[in-house]
Amino acid sequence: METQIEYLDTTGATWHNRPATNPRAGMTTNGYTTRRGAPTDFMVTLAGEARPRRVYVWCFSNAGTCFVRIKGSPRIVADSAIPSPQEIRDAGAS
Repeated sequence: METQIEYLDTTGATWHNRPATNPRAGMTTNGYTTRRGAPTDFMVTLAGEARPRRVYVWCFSNAGTCFVRIKGSPRIVADSAIPSPQEIRDAGAS
Protein backbone atom coordinates (compact mmCIF):
# COMPACT_ATOMS: atom_id res chain seq x y z
CA MET A 1 0.00 0.00 0.00
CA GLU A 2 1.42 3.34 -1.06
CA THR A 3 0.92 6.30 1.25
CA GLN A 4 1.25 9.78 -0.12
CA ILE A 5 1.87 12.62 2.28
CA GLU A 6 0.01 15.79 1.41
CA TYR A 7 1.07 19.13 2.80
CA LEU A 8 -1.41 21.91 3.54
CA ASP A 9 -1.14 25.04 1.38
CA THR A 10 -1.20 27.89 3.91
CA THR A 11 -0.80 30.67 1.35
CA GLY A 12 -3.21 33.45 2.33
CA ALA A 13 -4.33 31.62 5.48
CA THR A 14 -5.45 33.41 8.64
CA TRP A 15 -4.30 31.90 11.93
CA HIS A 16 -6.23 31.96 15.22
CA ASN A 17 -5.24 31.04 18.76
CA ARG A 18 -8.32 29.47 20.39
CA PRO A 19 -7.74 27.11 23.29
CA ALA A 20 -8.98 23.56 22.78
CA THR A 21 -11.80 22.66 25.17
CA ASN A 22 -10.17 19.36 26.12
CA PRO A 23 -6.48 19.33 25.17
CA ARG A 24 -6.05 15.79 26.54
CA ALA A 25 -8.57 14.38 24.06
CA GLY A 26 -6.81 12.08 21.66
CA MET A 27 -4.01 11.32 24.12
CA THR A 28 -3.21 7.92 25.58
CA THR A 29 -2.36 7.41 29.24
CA ASN A 30 1.32 7.33 28.24
CA GLY A 31 1.11 10.80 26.70
CA TYR A 32 1.19 9.65 23.09
CA THR A 33 -1.57 10.51 20.65
CA THR A 34 -4.12 8.22 19.12
CA ARG A 35 -4.55 7.99 15.37
CA ARG A 36 -6.96 10.88 15.28
CA GLY A 37 -4.43 13.22 16.91
CA ALA A 38 -4.78 15.66 19.78
CA PRO A 39 -6.23 19.16 19.38
CA THR A 40 -3.92 22.16 19.65
CA ASP A 41 -4.78 25.77 20.45
CA PHE A 42 -4.21 26.71 16.80
CA MET A 43 -6.92 27.12 14.19
CA VAL A 44 -6.47 28.17 10.57
CA THR A 45 -8.86 29.69 8.06
CA LEU A 46 -7.63 28.73 4.61
CA ALA A 47 -7.84 31.06 1.62
CA GLY A 48 -11.29 30.82 0.04
CA GLU A 49 -12.91 29.27 3.12
CA ALA A 50 -15.16 30.87 5.71
CA ARG A 51 -14.73 28.58 8.72
CA PRO A 52 -11.58 27.99 10.73
CA ARG A 53 -10.19 24.46 11.01
CA ARG A 54 -8.59 23.04 14.16
CA VAL A 55 -4.92 22.07 13.93
CA TYR A 56 -4.19 18.66 15.47
CA VAL A 57 -0.91 16.99 16.39
CA TRP A 58 0.38 13.43 16.31
CA CYS A 59 3.00 12.88 19.05
CA PHE A 60 5.60 10.14 19.00
CA SER A 61 8.25 10.15 21.70
CA ASN A 62 9.39 13.78 21.95
CA ALA A 63 8.39 14.81 18.41
CA GLY A 64 5.10 16.00 16.98
CA THR A 65 3.58 16.54 13.54
CA CYS A 66 0.81 19.08 13.05
CA PHE A 67 -2.02 18.44 10.61
CA VAL A 68 -5.47 19.59 9.53
CA ARG A 69 -8.19 17.24 8.32
CA ILE A 70 -9.81 18.13 5.00
CA LYS A 71 -12.66 15.86 3.90
CA GLY A 72 -11.42 13.23 6.33
CA SER A 73 -7.83 13.06 5.11
CA PRO A 74 -4.94 14.63 7.03
CA ARG A 75 -2.84 17.38 5.47
CA ILE A 76 0.51 18.02 7.15
CA VAL A 77 1.21 21.58 8.28
CA ALA A 78 4.85 22.61 7.93
CA ASP A 79 6.27 23.88 11.23
CA SER A 80 7.51 27.02 9.48
CA ALA A 81 3.93 27.85 8.41
CA ILE A 82 2.62 28.12 11.98
CA PRO A 83 3.13 31.60 13.44
CA SER A 84 3.89 32.14 17.11
CA PRO A 85 1.01 33.04 19.44
CA GLN A 86 2.47 36.57 19.68
CA GLU A 87 2.41 36.94 15.87
CA ILE A 88 -1.22 35.78 15.86
CA ARG A 89 -2.14 38.35 18.54
CA ASP A 90 -0.30 41.11 16.67
CA ALA A 91 -2.06 40.26 13.38
CA GLY A 92 -5.45 40.39 15.12
CA ALA A 93 -4.71 43.78 16.66
CA SER A 94 -4.15 45.50 13.30
